Amino acid sequence: MKKKILIGLILAAGSAGTYFAISSLTKLLKNKAVQQDRKKLESYVDEYLHGNEKLMEFVGTLSDDQVKELIEILDALKKEQNQLKLKAPVFPKYLEKKVTNLIS
Repeated sequence: MKKKILIGLILAAGSAGTYFAISSLTKLLKNKAVQQDRKKLESYVDEYLHGNEKLMEFVGTLSDDQVKELIEILDALKKEQNQLKLKAPVFPKYLEKKVTNLIS
């Protein structure tokens, strides 16, 4: 009887440990992806909007979901640019107007 209880406890501890490890790994990967998205957004601001300090501060105040949404919008714009073969100077001016209107 004691052996069965001991085996049950060991299995329960192993299951709890596995669950904890998987949930921790999931959170770690999600945080890493969010940080990468935030750095990518900051690089867009630096590259296309000439490192505007107000916009950099604005990026710092955005939530993780907002950063992800902006990255998706920027990726869609970049994809459209590649499909339409637009000249490079048109994209930053268009983007600068959109972001300026968003902040104002």
